[in-house]
Amino acid sequence: MKAFLYKAKGALALALAMSLCSTQVFAAEALSAEQQGVQVAPVVEKTEEEVAPLPTLTYEEALAKAKKHSPDLRDIQDTADFLQETKEDLWDSGYFNMPTYDYQKWVNDGWWAVTSAAFQTDMGMQQNSIGRKLTELALEVTVKSYFTTILSDLDNLELVQTNANMQKKLYQQGQTKYRLGLLSKYNLDQLEIAANQAQDTVKQLEAKLEQEYIKLNNLMGEKSDQRFTFVYDVSYEPYKMNQTMDQYINDKTNNDLTIQLAELKLESAKFGKNYLKESTNSSEQNQNDLTYDQAKRALKTAKEDKALAIRNAYLQIQQLETAYASAQADLTKAQADYRAVQVNYQAGNVTKTAVEQAEMGVLKAEIALRQNAYNHDMLVFTFENPSLLGSSSQS
Repeated sequence: MKAFLYKAKGALALALAMSLCSTQVFAAEALSAEQQGVQVAPVVEKTEEEVAPLPTLTYEEALAKAKKHSPDLRDIQDTADFLQETKEDLWDSGYFNMPTYDYQKWVNDGWWAVTSAAFQTDMGMQQNSIGRKLTELALEVTVKSYFTTILSDLDNLELVQTNANMQKKLYQQGQTKYRLGLLSKYNLDQLEIAANQAQDTVKQLEAKLEQEYIKLNNLMGEKSDQRFTFVYDVSYEPYKMNQTMDQYINDKTNNDLTIQLAELKLESAKFGKNYLKESTNSSEQNQNDLTYDQAKRALKTAKEDKALAIRNAYLQIQQLETAYASAQADLTKAQADYRAVQVNYQAGNVTKTAVEQAEMGVLKAEIALRQNAYNHDMLVFTFENPSLLGSSSQS
């Protein structure tokens, strides 16, 4: 009969427990309370079922919240509205005509101003549309990154808490050994340092998790102290390509959003180079020619960098898959070691601490396998959406 029954049931329940169990400790406590005239109020402890569960949050729900709250998307929508109004104003004026600029020509300054406005408005609408897609894609990978990081750190927290409990237990055992003269003061101090360091690691990871919760909540427009139960099932499956790497790169670069922006920049430079107002001087023309040449080189470099980034990302996927196979082997070994230690413990050959250490080894291997799967899922996502991949130096 545990001591918490005293608080939970009050003096009457205590007396009953005392009479049933003949526990002198309970008798002494009851007498002390009676002598002091203290009325012990019953304490009703909430069971696990009575604690209000945290609301669940799926990746899809978090992404929807993030898109709804995003100030960047609101700015893009405001820009889209402005450009549409500008286009309609030009239409109403009868001047929304897209000029031809495949070859160099000079036009009246007034006409150039009108047609240039039409061209720039059209370019702006295209760029804004691509910007929206890029922003939404960035939100997807950001939410995915938060989910991956938080769940990984929750796994790590379980591991470091388990280690902290073990280090505390080893330190307590060391104190007993020290009192019995079986352990030196130096070794006891080392156990104390290890226990304190393990507890510090727990606190640091808890603080890191708090920061990650706050950042995700801010992204979604939620209160900073709101907490969720995350629903995010990631199943590992080796990545398979159904085409050659060159074909994949060609397909992806043709549809890459960052490449499309570079192409629009080149198109604008081409317009500036070929569509000239009559008052254009040679210095302005030379500057337009230079801008065009630079945009052309920038597009070529962007395509080359993107191709290299895609190849590097694929290599990283393969490296993770090799690591996953290794992590699976580590888990199998840890499980076998744990079973062996259990048998030896039952035979009296090892201590319970050895069993707990082997059990923690299994937990560590399981976490490593899950985190590899998270990283693999993230990398596959960016590989299939290479607009998220930067230059080769960044990837």
